[in-house]
Amino acid sequence: MKLHLPAHRGFTLIEILIVIGILALLGVGMWQATAYVQNKGLRSTAEHQVQLLEASMNAYRADNAGVLPYARGDELSSNIMYEALSRDEDNNGEPDDKNGEIQMPYCESFYIVSSKDEHVQEGIPVVKARIKSSGGGKGARGKVYVIMDPWGNAYRYRLGYECETEGGRSGDGMNPDFDIFSLGPDGRGNGRTNHGDNEDNISNVRSWK
Repeated sequence: MKLHLPAHRGFTLIEILIVIGILALLGVGMWQATAYVQNKGLRSTAEHQVQLLEASMNAYRADNAGVLPYARGDELSSNIMYEALSRDEDNNGEPDDKNGEIQMPYCESFYIVSSKDEHVQEGIPVVKARIKSSGGGKGARGKVYVIMDPWGNAYRYRLGYECETEGGRSGDGMNPDFDIFSLGPDGRGNGRTNHGDNEDNISNVRSWK
């Protein structure tokens, strides 16, 4: 007596493609969810760092009779803010020594990032980079220290529209005193200031509302 076993049919090409498509959609969904959670954490870090920088700049202003350094919100402005808050005008990575006394920094959260660093430290990272000012002038080119946001871009600083520098130049920021901001996860902006700088993108993290 012969037994007739049912034939096992293999998967067709269409069925395989459907399965691959479903797996791909699931993978994209998981990647987007992971990216959203990660970016939310980075944004929270940036908001906290902006608050620290803002408080440090207010301390600088209080010690300097209300006078703030002039900056236009370009990449060079990150170095101007670093020099003011770290009191490292010669960009050697250490607070300056004036008349035999080490100047205490206004922001103690900075840490210098080097190529030997194997892990991220707590605080606000500072790296030495070659930057160019959109307006030219002092420090327009060369390697200087800049303050980095969680997305690897320089924090920006701009003098406010009601403030003046020691030389008498007034600012044109969003705030009456000063602006501190990150260009956010996309590293760019859609809006433009009078100088053509991009910083008004909705994803930016900023010290003004």
